[in-house]
Amino acid sequence: MSQPKNSGRWKPGQSGNPGGRSGKTEKIRAQLATGAAAVAKVVLDQAKAGDMTACRLVLERLVPPVKPISEPVEFRLDETDLPASARSILSAIASGQIAPDQGKALIDAVTSLSRVIEVAELEKQLAELRELMEARQ
Repeated sequence: MSQPKNSGRWKPGQSGNPGGRSGKTEKIRAQLATGAAAVAKVVLDQAKAGDMTACRLVLERLVPPVKPISEPVEFRLDETDLPASARSILSAIASGQIAPDQGKALIDAVTSLSRVIEVAELEKQLAELRELMEARQ
C-alpha cells in the first residue's frame, strides 16, 4: 500500500515559506513610524475638538480597562469534610452572600485542596505498603 504523495506536513528542515519574508512588513512599519507623530497629533487635536471616536481611541491607549476586584470573603473551611464545605459555598452563592465568581474560586480552591490531601494520603499508604513488603522479605 503506497502512501499519499502529500501528507499535509512539511519535511523536517523545510520551511513553510521557502521565499522567506517579503520585506514588505518592515517597509510598511518604517513608513508608519515616520508619520506616527503627525497621526498622533491629528488624533489628539480631534479628541480635544470633541470627536468621540478620537477620544475613545486616545483613552483606550492611555487608560487600561478596570478589572473587577472581588472583596475578600471570610469563610470557615472544614478540612475534615470538604464536601460539606463545597455545599456551604454553593448555599452562600444561592443566598447571595457571595458572588458566583467568588464561589467558583472558592470551590476551585476546595477542589485543589482535596487533590493535595488525596496525594498526601496515597503517598502515606504507599509508604506503609513498602514497609509491609520489606518486613515480609
